[in-house]
Amino acid sequence: MAIKKQTFMNGVLIIMFSQVLIKLLGFIYRIILTNFPQFADEGNSYYGSGFQVYTLILAIATMGIPNTISKLVSEKMAIGDKRGAHRIFRTAMVVFTSIAVLFALGLFFGADAISTGVLKNPGVKYTLMALSPAIIFVAMSATMRGYFVGMQNMTQYSKTQIIEQIVNSVFSVIFVVMLLGATPEIMAAGSTLATTVAASVAFAYLLRYYNKNKRDLWKDIKHSEKFALEPKKKIAKKLISYAIPLSFASVVVALSGVIDIVTVMDGLQKFGYDIVTANEKFGILLGKVDILNAIPLSINVAFSVALVPFISSAIARHRKDEAVKKINYSLKISSLIALPCAAGLFILAEPIFQLVFPNATAGARLLQIQCWMIIFAVIDQTLSGSLQGLGKLYVPGACLAIGAILKYILNVTLIPIYGEVIPAITTIVYNFTACALCFIILFRTLKQKPNMKELFVKPIFATICMSIITFLTYKLLMFLNLGNAISTISSLIIAFITYGFCVIKFHILNAEELKQLPFGDKLSKIGKKTKKVEKNVKKC
Repeated sequence: MAIKKQTFMNGVLIIMFSQVLIKLLGFIYRIILTNFPQFADEGNSYYGSGFQVYTLILAIATMGIPNTISKLVSEKMAIGDKRGAHRIFRTAMVVFTSIAVLFALGLFFGADAISTGVLKNPGVKYTLMALSPAIIFVAMSATMRGYFVGMQNMTQYSKTQIIEQIVNSVFSVIFVVMLLGATPEIMAAGSTLATTVAASVAFAYLLRYYNKNKRDLWKDIKHSEKFALEPKKKIAKKLISYAIPLSFASVVVALSGVIDIVTVMDGLQKFGYDIVTANEKFGILLGKVDILNAIPLSINVAFSVALVPFISSAIARHRKDEAVKKINYSLKISSLIALPCAAGLFILAEPIFQLVFPNATAGARLLQIQCWMIIFAVIDQTLSGSLQGLGKLYVPGACLAIGAILKYILNVTLIPIYGEVIPAITTIVYNFTACALCFIILFRTLKQKPNMKELFVKPIFATICMSIITFLTYKLLMFLNLGNAISTISSLIIAFITYGFCVIKFHILNAEELKQLPFGDKLSKIGKKTKKVEKNVKKC
């Protein structure tokens, strides 16, 4: 069969690599845009505000398509019903494309009402109009991606996202350069128009890949086991019944972003800023802090994507022990990713801002506050994927909703008094609430006690060691007058090496777990040598 299946960890690594590359590309083009004096923080506010509304509508319109289809397809594939899996895909394409068209039209014609009436920020209108056609292409692409992920083929899922981001990055910069001299809101609209172009290119690539492998796919279907065909109406009902709870979490996440747009802009103006200054202050959060915090989330998102079909397949085969093992491993890796990233951004916030945003350096203090949300957001990603795979479809969204309510109350109450520092704090409260609730519910569902020492205590100890070395390294290099760029980059490299050494030295991952990582065999050998040296030292 042309559409090949990968193992769980291979799938994770493929998605992880693609997500890091995607975020780096996004990071680069947002840096370029931010450093244009005509765009800067004000342009980021229009761009980010429009994108948050688009994300909310997209979450509703696409209704958790990838996870829905991957879950249903993986269940069919687990029992050998390949014809049924393909029938789900074809039905989903019709259902979700129709829904997407309606929402795209609604966003385009309702852009003025949303920007003026809801956001109280009329300049966002053009950004919303430029983004509206993307909803249709994203829905069609998401349907195809969900089909491939359901067959545990992560390669095309990742390739299309990379292609999409490359096109988006290039055209975002091109369109803004073409519009230099226009107002920031028009330049922001030009930048977001690239999203629509990129989404259409990604769908064209997926469609070409599918058509190329269609003949082999049907051969495989014809030679598979025969099952009774489900009526398309029944499949459509099942898709919607699964999609609504699966998309609930995405909708709440997007709604949380919109809560920020509405409450922060209003609160900052009540605090005493005019609309231009409020946009600049909010643009720091949307265009700088959020982008830097998104990189660790992109590394870990692979686990949440890969866990849903893997756990669903394991449960369908009555292999709960296999699912539990993967959940615990994924949570440990998530902890190992999140903790050092948060600590590193806290320690090096100011030098990173000077390095990355030389023409717009304001905002390091906000990053030092908000970076701690990374820990809870990253772990919550894995918890959500685990719960959805176990059939607890509404739980992740419900936990996020509770966090969003707390966030809304705190924003409305405190932003008019304390200003732009509050959104950074309430983002931590929001993610902590969702993470804590999901964690408790997951382990009650598994009927197991979490191993807190392995999951968190050891990684925290390794992070503390890394943090001390990183702080001292940066101070020493700056004392030697090596300049901010060399000192920051060198400190980050030393931090990475130190943390890797601590993980191996403290045996946070066992030999089997090390082997599942990139260059795992070499890491496992290093771990064994470390143990031998320690034993010899003890004997002496």
